[in-house]
Amino acid sequence: MNEINILLVALYRNVNIPIRIMHPLLETIDGVKPHSIFFKHFEANLGKAPTDIEEELFIKKIIELNPRLIGISVLSPYVPIARRLTKLIRENSSALVVWGGIHPTISPESCIHEADMICVGEGEGAIVDIATHLRDGKDYSHINNLWINNRGDIIRNPMRPLIQNLDSLPPLSYGNDSFYFINSNKIIKKDPLLWGSYLWIQTSRGCPFVCSYCVNSLLRPLFKDLGNYTRRRSVDSIIKEIRNNLSGTMDYVYFLDETFGNDESWLDEFESRYKKEIGLPFTAEYHPKMVNIKMLNKLVNSGLHTIKIGIQAGTDHIRNHIFHRAGKNKDIILLAKNIINYGVTIRYDLILDNPYDTEASLKNCIRVLLQLPKPLSFNLYSLQYFPDYPLTKKALEDGFIKIEDANIERLMETNLKNWSISPRLLPYNKKQALQNIIWLVVWGHVSNKIVRFGVFGNSWLSKLCFIYMNFKAIIFGKILGIGGIVYKNSWMRFLINGFKHILKGNIKILFLKIKKHIFIYTYKRKIMHE
Repeated sequence: MNEINILLVALYRNVNIPIRIMHPLLETIDGVKPHSIFFKHFEANLGKAPTDIEEELFIKKIIELNPRLIGISVLSPYVPIARRLTKLIRENSSALVVWGGIHPTISPESCIHEADMICVGEGEGAIVDIATHLRDGKDYSHINNLWINNRGDIIRNPMRPLIQNLDSLPPLSYGNDSFYFINSNKIIKKDPLLWGSYLWIQTSRGCPFVCSYCVNSLLRPLFKDLGNYTRRRSVDSIIKEIRNNLSGTMDYVYFLDETFGNDESWLDEFESRYKKEIGLPFTAEYHPKMVNIKMLNKLVNSGLHTIKIGIQAGTDHIRNHIFHRAGKNKDIILLAKNIINYGVTIRYDLILDNPYDTEASLKNCIRVLLQLPKPLSFNLYSLQYFPDYPLTKKALEDGFIKIEDANIERLMETNLKNWSISPRLLPYNKKQALQNIIWLVVWGHVSNKIVRFGVFGNSWLSKLCFIYMNFKAIIFGKILGIGGIVYKNSWMRFLINGFKHILKGNIKILFLKIKKHIFIYTYKRKIMHE
């Protein structure tokens, strides 16, 4: 039996869950040697297209490994990158190219002519089958979940059932000797996730909701009749994965689920075991409608440090009827106050650059923000128009965007450069100014009193205050915002945060943070030179 090399490629994501599962899965197959390239890493608002040097590094690694199959994990914003890499592969290798992931699954007809084959649906079963077929020289044209492009003759195989037992899959692989990371014009073998503060864990698949701006609105109908869409791993498998992957710098666990555990018996076991066997503070994501006091008690007892919840819109109408997302402002405000009483940090999600927002809805959003307990912590997202998503179709039908605003090339541009909201001058109108003021509020750069006076007052002084807040937001955004001067220079962030701790008298916390940074620096240097 001749050993074959298989190369998996992740685009702009070091935390690529499918690649980090499929790599160890392929390692279990005799005669198959997997390798994985993590090609560039996403940085909000600072994303860049691949450089010539990075492409050359990619080509050299392809030639060196001489893989029989190259699988590229493709998210919608990175289709142009996947096309370019596929072209480079074909010019420098005889490897078969398969596209898999979200985009080929939701838009197979647009992808099948780009590669030799695509994977529609979950990839674990398909990658194992194609690996063994290629190893044994067998025909691979009738493997479920695969569409085959045989010189323009397309074979569309049926989809296989969803994997119901997630414990049957291997845990995420970290620091694998066959990992390669290409970014910033260099290639390294040491896994950057090993020197981070967080251990990333996925405990489930699927989401019970179908928000119009989210891919689940397309995936849930696609997988109808193929098994339960939302599935969860056992507590035992999660505990084992955390134990096996913790490194010296990690002091938090981040659960990468669209909604963390809500089953009472599962939470009971998690509560009884996590704090005792792991003991690290953790972050979990929830839909506000799924959180209740009983659940909060269990999570806090387990070690919940931060809970991430999505507001997404400042009005019930936009949230419920445009975003197709349940929840009311009054309930979110009440929930936030209950969570804060437990000493848990809340990280909110909010989507702006929304054409359905008006001056009135943005003012209402500000009213909500002023009622949330302080301090605030937010992810402010710029609305992205993913092709064929229900929200994109509605915005096209309603005339808010043009067809060119919803194509793949435009999506890549906005994803790389305008993922997170940063205040801007143009368009110079009241709606944009209100968005800028929202940024000012959520980042704590203005008091509630001044906001109330400037936004809701009617005097000429109020109008002057409004203008002041708008320009303050623009200036602060250029300096402190995502993609701003300080964001680009980590040493500036460290100095500013240090001064904040000094002004607040948090000398002990500052000392611990300095100690942690020194430890991470020395740990990183150590593993880079091993």
